Amino acid sequence: MSKIKELYKKYVLHTYARVGPIFIKGKGSWLWSESGRRYLDLFPGWGVGILGHNHPRLVKIISQQAKELIFLPNNLYHRWQAILAEKIVENSFPAQVFFANSGAEAVEGALKFSRLYGKKKSFEVIIMENSFHGRTFGALSATGQEKYKEAFKPLLPGFKKAKFNDFSDFRKKITKKTTAVLMELIQGEGGVNVACKEYVKKVYNYCKKHDLLFIVDEVQTGMARTGKMFCYQHYGIKPDIMLLAKGLGGGIPISCMVIRKSIADIMKIGMHASTFGGNPFSSRIAIEVFKIIKEENILKNVRVKSIYLFSKLKEFKEKFSVIGQVKGKGLMIGIELNVEAQSFFNEALKRGLLINVTHKNVLRIMPALNITKEELDKGLNILREIFKKF
Repeated sequence: MSKIKELYKKYVLHTYARVGPIFIKGKGSWLWSESGRRYLDLFPGWGVGILGHNHPRLVKIISQQAKELIFLPNNLYHRWQAILAEKIVENSFPAQVFFANSGAEAVEGALKFSRLYGKKKSFEVIIMENSFHGRTFGALSATGQEKYKEAFKPLLPGFKKAKFNDFSDFRKKITKKTTAVLMELIQGEGGVNVACKEYVKKVYNYCKKHDLLFIVDEVQTGMARTGKMFCYQHYGIKPDIMLLAKGLGGGIPISCMVIRKSIADIMKIGMHASTFGGNPFSSRIAIEVFKIIKEENILKNVRVKSIYLFSKLKEFKEKFSVIGQVKGKGLMIGIELNVEAQSFFNEALKRGLLINVTHKNVLRIMPALNITKEELDKGLNILREIFKKF
């Protein structure tokens, strides 16, 4: 065991099943270990690395901003948070924005807002089976997978779990105490399950008719991942609250809660806060992420590479009986197997390919959104050899 791994074992809390070598450098869709071996990364941080590792424009901005101003408390003004909020709203819907640091924090903010919206008369939130919203107590309570929750019960009350893509079951969960619906339009940790357009429209219209908040968790799907800037734009709707994190900072921690402007003033001064949220450093980097997405035609690349990747994986499905289905949208893809997937992940790592396993039997691919065809082909060739072996 290397010295670094010994230090992990001795001093770092054992909350992760860490694998692989010690990584020391990254560039684009590639990582290098301390031995000099190169690995193709088709899953950079659960969708955090939407522009790959160490994008040169982000490196430049990080260096520049670090020399100017890193932190400022939120009772003072700086330009970058305001400009970033404007960027987010320009690309989504009329809204006001609250900044935090992680997806779970954004979820917590939305849950607090839903309590305010219910005016103490209604407080229940409808969540979905197989959903995942984070590890903090509110976000965990709103998660629809028992395996994450069992050890921490009793959790917070006020959540009703409905079957995903089942409007009839959704209706059954509504009570006089319901104030909001919280939904991922693609369930990442749940197995890359895509919400049906008809289902989303029905739930959305029901919320509008009955004055319920429609909250979309776009922590993984936001920032061009699905071929549009935000996944809700595929569905012809505008949510009351949208939650962003992960790819928003291109590798730097930042998240936000985007609240429809007509209701945003429910949350008053002093009702919510985040010490580091929207600091000059992370805000300026997120602005640059938006610029890169536009100026480097990232949305077009996602759409083109998505078509190519899905076509190749569907060929795999026809050829290899171990593959049950290929699902997802844009560059958020799940390969559902008829067996448990861990051994496939292990084999990929041995061959220099980084992917992910979720829901036990789904291989998940979420590459950098600027990935090249040559890099995809390299990954596909490795996957082909692994499927042949099994």
